[in-house]
Amino acid sequence: MDSTTCSIIHTGFQTAANAFGIWREYLYRPSYDPDASVPTEDLRGANRTTIESDSKDGGSDEPEPSIHANKTIELIMEWANTGTPTKSNAKINRLVCDYVRHPDFKPEDLQNFDAGRENRRIDALDAGKESPLPNSFQKASVDIKVPTGVKNAPPHIFSVPGLYFRKLTACIHVAFTSPIASHFHYSPFKLFCESPITGKPERIFSEMYDSDAFIDEHDKVQRSAPTDDPDCKREKAVAAIMFWSDSTHLVNFRTAKLWPVYMLFRNLSKYIRGQLNSGACQHVVYIPSLPDFIDDIMKDIHASWKTQKKSIITYCRRELMHAIWKFLLDDDFMHAYKFEMVIKCADGVERRIYPRIFTYSTDYPEK
Repeated sequence: MDSTTCSIIHTGFQTAANAFGIWREYLYRPSYDPDASVPTEDLRGANRTTIESDSKDGGSDEPEPSIHANKTIELIMEWANTGTPTKSNAKINRLVCDYVRHPDFKPEDLQNFDAGRENRRIDALDAGKESPLPNSFQKASVDIKVPTGVKNAPPHIFSVPGLYFRKLTACIHVAFTSPIASHFHYSPFKLFCESPITGKPERIFSEMYDSDAFIDEHDKVQRSAPTDDPDCKREKAVAAIMFWSDSTHLVNFRTAKLWPVYMLFRNLSKYIRGQLNSGACQHVVYIPSLPDFIDDIMKDIHASWKTQKKSIITYCRRELMHAIWKFLLDDDFMHAYKFEMVIKCADGVERRIYPRIFTYSTDYPEK
């Protein structure tokens, strides 16, 4: 019997009720609360109105005084209000908050910047070369087993080309190191309010990070001892993964379609995930369709292809989905799922992140 024991001490506490009479109960004291300071624009969920200066009469040659706080803001707003009209307030805020104010942003690195050249470098990654970016899309073929319709005969291995995918571990790393991770909840909690009828505490359910499922999983990872460093003092946190996929038609009058799989994180509030420009959604895979030439191949190898074509195609699509997920849940992800992955998060703190799949929303074909 293993003599190693893991002693866990609950350091939970209860917060004071806020102005709405709502309070939290933590099982473990959190190191960080993303709701401690929420910008006003996030609370009201609407774009701020840009202040426009009144036009002035007169032919004075002196420049009009700026209505902005400084020259930098004036230049940003001048760029925003010229050219294409599709630059919303939310996009401008994201440019400034997530990129210009990023600690790694250095204006001197843009001395010889050319957008066309940089886009050509990105496009060149598709020319059969392995991408130097760990979170870039890769291309592969997926093998599925198709029965031949002959008793005791081995299945035919059919290769489906055109799978574009990103490694799940790389996507998780990108999410937890990006600026949006500043809104992640690393410590789940229970939410309560006082019932106006009974006067007793009443549980509130609003997000995944105030659910029993998240709290139970968080408790389990706190009790696990890292195999590589039993004395590690890094904070342990759950990456609450949410997958979603659906076949999408690209045009109204043709059959062209796209079948993406998205990954989001339940550590993030649904109100932020639902914002179009939040950057919360990660594209992880584009599922290929069965190629047209499957008809030519299957009619030669399957004894009952003419009478069972529809059922066989349905079977192949189902096998394709399973094969793709077997492909995505690779050794790196399974190792991270079991033993965690160490990530230096956006706030500069190294944490042990445990990926957990909480939900997968699909449509009929994925069954």
